Amino acid sequence: MYTVYCNGSTVGQELLNIKYGYSNRRSWITGRQKILYALLFIGCPWFKERLTDIVNILHLTQWHQQINKCIKWIENSLKLVTVCNFMLFLNRGGYINIIERLLGIQSLYPHSQNIRQVSFEFMTRELLWNGFSEFLFFILPLVNLQKIKNTIKRWTNRKTENIKTLCQRSDQDLKSCAVCSDWPINPHEIGCQHVFCYYCLFSNYKADPGFVCPLCNYGIEDETSLKPVELT
Repeated sequence: MYTVYCNGSTVGQELLNIKYGYSNRRSWITGRQKILYALLFIGCPWFKERLTDIVNILHLTQWHQQINKCIKWIENSLKLVTVCNFMLFLNRGGYINIIERLLGIQSLYPHSQNIRQVSFEFMTRELLWNGFSEFLFFILPLVNLQKIKNTIKRWTNRKTENIKTLCQRSDQDLKSCAVCSDWPINPHEIGCQHVFCYYCLFSNYKADPGFVCPLCNYGIEDETSLKPVELT
């Protein structure tokens, strides 16, 4: 309300470079209309919220029920009038709400608008990027990234060590997970001499049944090959 009183426009209207005024006379909102605008926009809701207190202060409690019925009827009438005004606004434009129609003011440009050359380059670029980002958000959950990662690792690490027994496992193999290289937590094995964390092994196997040991390319025959490490 302060910006309407000082500048004749709301904060949003200032951002759009428009002001309240008469469309037929090309004059701006007057001081009297600013006061009426504030009373209608702020005073009416305030009066409704403070109605009970006002009735008690004026000692009109015996008329409280009748006053409530009257206020209810006014509210329903305003809702109907608001709907009618909205339909007129969609059809003809002009007054956005009932307050503007009662005061006869509209949102107008302070200066005449010149015909400008519209460039769709920015809008086209934004539409393309938005469409591309929505496509990625839709398609990425369907892509098995872990399987792709394991496949790339198999392609880049093709060396194989012919170790199919566990008797050659060293103490160093027991201290390092073949996937994360940290100390194995709940150590498991797949048949080679290397050891895996339970989470590292099963998360990779569930995401990619063709998972192989990243150090020696030893494959997993089936889920029964995933066993806890037996320490003797």
